Amino acid sequence: MQRLLLALLFVPLLSLMVDMKTATAENLAPHLHKLALANGMHLIVKEMPGAKAATVQIWVKAGSVYEAENEAGITHFIEHMIFKGTPTRGAGEIAGAIEAVGGRVNAYTSYDYTVYHATLASRHWQLAMDVLADAVLHSTFDPAELEREKKVVLEEIGMRNDRPNVKLFERLMATAYTVHPYRLPVIGTAASVSSFSRDDILRYIERHYRPENLTAVVVGDVLAEEVMAETERLFGGLAAKPAEERALPREPEQNGPRFFRIEDDMNQYQLAIAMPVSSFDNPDAPVLDVIAGILGGGESARLYHQLRDKKGLVYRIDASSFTPKDPGLMEVLASVDGRTWKQAAEAVLEEFFKLKYLPVEEEELTRVKRNVESDFIFNLERVEGQARVLGSFFFLTGDPRETAYLDRIRAVTREDVLRVAARYFAPDRISAGILVPAGSGETMTGEEFAAAIARADQAAQNAAPASLVAESYLPDVHRFTLANGMTLLVREDHTVPTVAVRAVFPGGLRGETLATNGAFAFISELLPKGTARLSAREMALKVADMAADISGFNGKNTFGLKADFLARFFDDGMALVRDVLRQPAFDKEEMEKIRPELLDQLNQQEDSLPAVAFRECNRLLFGGHPYGLNSVGSAEAIRAFTVADLKSLYEEHARPDRLVLAVAGDVKAGAVRDLVEKLFADWQVPRKEESAIATQELVPPVPDAPRSKNLVREKEQVHIIIAFLGTTLQSGDRYAMEVMDTILSGQSGRLFTELRDRQSLAYSLSSFSMLGLDTGSFGVYIGTSPDKKDAAIRALWAQLARMRNEPVAAAELTRAKNMLIGNYEMGLQTHSAQALEMALNETYGLGQNFGTSYIDRINGVTADEVMRAAERYLLLDHYVMVTAGAEPVAQMEQAASAAEGK
Repeated sequence: MQRLLLALLFVPLLSLMVDMKTATAENLAPHLHKLALANGMHLIVKEMPGAKAATVQIWVKAGSVYEAENEAGITHFIEHMIFKGTPTRGAGEIAGAIEAVGGRVNAYTSYDYTVYHATLASRHWQLAMDVLADAVLHSTFDPAELEREKKVVLEEIGMRNDRPNVKLFERLMATAYTVHPYRLPVIGTAASVSSFSRDDILRYIERHYRPENLTAVVVGDVLAEEVMAETERLFGGLAAKPAEERALPREPEQNGPRFFRIEDDMNQYQLAIAMPVSSFDNPDAPVLDVIAGILGGGESARLYHQLRDKKGLVYRIDASSFTPKDPGLMEVLASVDGRTWKQAAEAVLEEFFKLKYLPVEEEELTRVKRNVESDFIFNLERVEGQARVLGSFFFLTGDPRETAYLDRIRAVTREDVLRVAARYFAPDRISAGILVPAGSGETMTGEEFAAAIARADQAAQNAAPASLVAESYLPDVHRFTLANGMTLLVREDHTVPTVAVRAVFPGGLRGETLATNGAFAFISELLPKGTARLSAREMALKVADMAADISGFNGKNTFGLKADFLARFFDDGMALVRDVLRQPAFDKEEMEKIRPELLDQLNQQEDSLPAVAFRECNRLLFGGHPYGLNSVGSAEAIRAFTVADLKSLYEEHARPDRLVLAVAGDVKAGAVRDLVEKLFADWQVPRKEESAIATQELVPPVPDAPRSKNLVREKEQVHIIIAFLGTTLQSGDRYAMEVMDTILSGQSGRLFTELRDRQSLAYSLSSFSMLGLDTGSFGVYIGTSPDKKDAAIRALWAQLARMRNEPVAAAELTRAKNMLIGNYEMGLQTHSAQALEMALNETYGLGQNFGTSYIDRINGVTADEVMRAAERYLLLDHYVMVTAGAEPVAQMEQAASAAEGK
């Protein structure tokens, strides 16, 4: 579930006076205001004094459900075209205006509405409002841009068609719904998108983009009076036009189970199950959210515990409650073993049916409701999240406030769960499907499916009740060094009652060899699965009781533990972190549950052409350096690891003198230090110095000649990567390289505007810059159609050569700097992000004031420095090229030579 707004500051209500024709404004809560313009448009403003970021969102009651039969996908297509130019801003200038001040702009289309949104520094909110209003109200829909964008959307459709999980989801929707438009993909089809004309778009805009269908949502350090005045200026002149209401077909009641089967070119079996449920405005919706938490709310939930932990029938499983404007679905998606998927489907249904017959224990219900509540609280940390909640609640209920909904969550009883489960979880209302590898003979007839449902229902009825510092960029950072060498960093921030903990050790991919590839990925999964005193199940329940999250992580240079708590559980949570770090169980049974899941990740990697391409690119580029290893691991090593292997490697790396422990949130630094000393002071460094962590630099040689690899797959797209050795985290070159990366990237970046907007070569493309400890990488990526691959390669080389040969224009340089600085600042909104930033800056020796120096160094980058960096690293005779897809790319070197003029 999206993390939504929980609470508002309690201050006296103030009257907000407006004088805007006949507009009406009201205070809904302290700092929360709603305005209705005379023409029918609405505005919602949430004032957040002191916030650094602001978001402006324009919500339009225009989703895919409102499309006529011949308009499939036109809503999504218009979302693309909205940013393609107005009478005052050309194509690319809309995104460019926002990105020029360090912001980001985008849009998304759902079944029920379309949202255009921009997030940026609070001081620029008026620019965001002006730009979005211009785009939404005055887009020209230039015919040439329209034809180019068709090609981009067709690439997006092709990309989705290559994804087995997308096919599974779309087939599930088409099975569960027979007449309602929710059965149709939001993106439309290649045929429908190809047919759209400018007149079609203008007719659709005329019908749906009317004031009564528009709502602006603004959240950040703004003044409501100023936002209201600006909204009136930009939108008040629109003539009132009653919105055309389209009567949507009512989905008939399902009177029998439905089953489907899909074959595709992939390795991993995937299972999908759905049952019809209510719409969001139904009183049952909060109960359904709680039921989704009981079934699929993390590792403590029933489906995970029963099917993964106890029965070993799934690798991963999730449940969610989809309650949109019209009646929705309770959905389950699982990654399963091809030999036992039928048993898995039956076991899922049994857990659903148990909720009809067996009252939930109060302890379990309290835990789940607490976690649903915490989902709302954590969303307070981002302005985008608050705006998304306000907009969605207003569209779905007419009231942007979520307080009544939260009250209903807290009020859910055991009786409510029984009642709602009995209402919706009927044997004859189930839709399910299985995605299997091509050539598999596995299937299930309708009769077999009905029999499995009956067995699951009977088993549920027969079941017994289940038992249940110094200078720092971030303010208020304190640094302590314990006697055992452990480093503790604490940031005090009392604005939101949450706490994040990050425990970081050197290790990760850089600490592996070919023989141990995947060890730290394995350790990061196994680490939180129990302690010397707690089994994995007991651990999961203890974490869930605190509405917390504790998990391992693994990166290129580090590994460790991350934990997030509500502030009131910090002391108990920190004690649990201590137990995990110092006395992890390394349980053999848990290890054997994780091993097939890691192997399953390798299978899924094989099913993703971009992932395969990047894996092979790293292998070719980095050679024997650990960065050339697979970040997921090798199948041989994963199969061979023993508990003793992983425990020994963990103990070699996980020592107090190598640990950086960062805490950020609603805590007092002194109290945290006292608690950490109490918990960790007796953890001593081993007497014998270990040599597991190599300290010498491991610098791979620059490729002596172009290296290439062509991976041929029967898919609709081909994915192309051109990569060079890059630079390091500590290098002064990193700043120019990051600027160069940003010049190429983004909606107003060179790759997007030239290869996507002008040439319509791709939907998905980007540049990338990986900064490592002793080496790095830089490159470009594109996913395109096979018939466009040669043109795409030439276009990529042309842009790389341009970086080497032409100084960057002043405006382009400023845009890139603003984007980097804005993204850096906005990326530190949450306590989780702050704790990780503190820990990594300490681990890498960058210092706690790195943010200040980073911004200064980025601001100081010149056009000459960018061109020199391009000349130094974009070596046109020393690169790696990987293609994965329909056919191998021919004449790579000739394309590179032609671009350079050799």
